[in-house]
Parts: sequence; C-alpha cells; structure tokens
Amino acid sequence: MPKKGILERLREGVVLGDGGYVLELERRGYVQAGPYTPEVAIEHPDALRQLHREFLRAGADVLQALTFYASREKLGTAGYGAAVEAINRAAVRIAREVAGDQALVAGTLCLTWMYDPHDPSSRDRVRRLFDEQVAVQASEGVDFFIGETFTFLEEARLALRAVKAAGYPAMITFTLKQNASGEGTPVGDCAKLLVDEGADIVGANCGRDPAHMLPLVAEMRKAVSGYVAAQPIGFRTRDDIPHFTQLPEFPLGLDPLTLTRAEMADFAVKARESGVNYVGSCCGSVAHHVRAMAEALGRTPLGSAKSPDLGRHPGVQKTRTLDELAGRRPKSPDAPQFGTPQPGW
Repeated sequence: MPKKGILERLREGVVLGDGGYVLELERRGYVQAGPYTPEVAIEHPDALRQLHREFLRAGADVLQALTFYASREKLGTAGYGAAVEAINRAAVRIAREVAGDQALVAGTLCLTWMYDPHDPSSRDRVRRLFDEQVAVQASEGVDFFIGETFTFLEEARLALRAVKAAGYPAMITFTLKQNASGEGTPVGDCAKLLVDEGADIVGANCGRDPAHMLPLVAEMRKAVSGYVAAQPIGFRTRDDIPHFTQLPEFPLGLDPLTLTRAEMADFAVKARESGVNYVGSCCGSVAHHVRAMAEALGRTPLGSAKSPDLGRHPGVQKTRTLDELAGRRPKSPDAPQFGTPQPGW
C-alpha cells in the first residue's frame, strides 16, 4: 500500500521531524563553516546518508532533503553554482533511499539572500531560484516541501507559490530575531496570510531554542486553525539574545550550550500540549535528541532498543528518568543526582 502522505499523517496525530544537518555535518568535517552550502550531497554522499539513517532510527517520521542553501545564487558564492541540479538531485535521492517505506521525504527550500524588499525586481529573481529547485526535487520524488528560515514574509510567500504551483503540500516556517517578519508583520498575521494563500502547515524553525520559540508558535496557533510546526535549535539561547546567530558563541563555540536530551524531550511534550502538530528540531539537535523526543511522545523507534538502562551500570547507584530530569514530575528533596558515581569511578 502507498505510504500515508503528510496531511493524512497530521490528521492522525503529531508528526515528528528530524534534526539538524548543516552544523552536525560541519562538526564531522563535511560542511564548511561560513558558506554552509550542501555540496556534501555530491562530494561525500555516505556522510549525508549516515546522518539520515541516524535520524530515521531515532524515530523521525520525515527526512528533509539537505538542500538548505542549495539555490543557484547561494551555491555560486561558494563556487558550486554550476552544480545546483546535481546537488539538489543527489540530496533528494539520498533521503529517498534511506527513507524507504518508513518515512516521508521533504524537499527543502530556504531563504536565498537574494530577496530585497526595496527592489521589486528581486521578487522575480527569487521566484526563479525557487522554481528551479522545486522542479529538480519534485522530479526525484519528494512527498511534500518545507520552506524554512524565512525572515521576510514576501520571500516566504514566493516559496509557497512555487510549491503550490507544482502541486505539492507546503510547510512554511520562519526564523525570526524579533516577534515579527522583516516587514514588521506580527507572527500571527504572517501565519494567517500564508494559510489563506494555501500553506498546509505554518510555523517557526531554527534560530531559537524551545523556550524562546514556543511563545512565537503560540501566536501562530491562536491565529490559524490548521497545522502548526515548531522546530527549535538544540542549543540554549538567552532572554536578551533569543536568536543563536547573535550569540557571541556562534558558530564555533556553541558546544557548551547544547541542550540535554531531557530538555528536548520536554519540548516535544510541551509542543504537543500547546497544539503543535509538526514537532521537529534544527541546528544542534542530533539523533539522541530526536530519540528522546520520540519516546517522550510515547513512541518506540528502532533506536529505543539501545535506550539508557543505567541501573545496569556498575558505577551508577540510582538514576532519574528523562521525565524527572525535564521537570515533568515532582521530585523529593533527597532525590538522587543523575549518574551519582561510586567511589573510585
């Protein structure tokens, strides 16, 4: 039987997305910090294939094709403009191969850095870039498209139109430093306008950690009756600097700010309880985060066969559950610390 599509799955319950690709592949030595372009799809396909496998085993319902920053103009800044078709095509093929009949594959569009709100001609230029990517990715068999990391509402609308013109379900998400688009449109109004124009799912992704993303998504949830998505980063941001690209640690000193698996599990539960339909994650979120999120949502992915059982470790006397670590259950004053070591450990 054919796989259930994204909208059918959303009607049945929460859909779990995958994690972050670009920063993790940079850590592994396959993506260059700075340009962050996805030539890994043609230069080191096995590295990309392996990360997809990890997310699938962790319980992701959707694998996103690594076509972030894969528009012709952006690739051109890193010397890969002539490889735009090869990169987009390879990225979808790899995701499709790994997903098999277990997960959906989302084609991916993102901000192009070519949109200029003061230059009307930039709209046509950006639309052509999106159309080119959509045509190649669609020819490789994606199930739906995700347009992500948009700051300007108008660029998000251009991505939406390109996807809907090709006849696919569209998920459109924003990455915002403020509580409004680059034009100053409040997030709730952005969501409503996109839904009115045909978006099937709207939401926020990247940039913010769970604590600083959920309030934005709550505004979208109030504004629309359709499906809403939240895909925060796996790093901790601050009240005065809610967006991680503005942190002094960005991009190479973020490691100490990594969220625990318990914190990401707690996000998944809070997101579901707040009416989020598509629960995912982005930069900094890796397979153990996704597995913790899946388990917090009541699932048992393949990776759960190796979920922690620290009671069997000779150096651990007692351990808290992920629920306790995330603060979802009251703890007694004398509750043991996680991983309390024995003498000499």
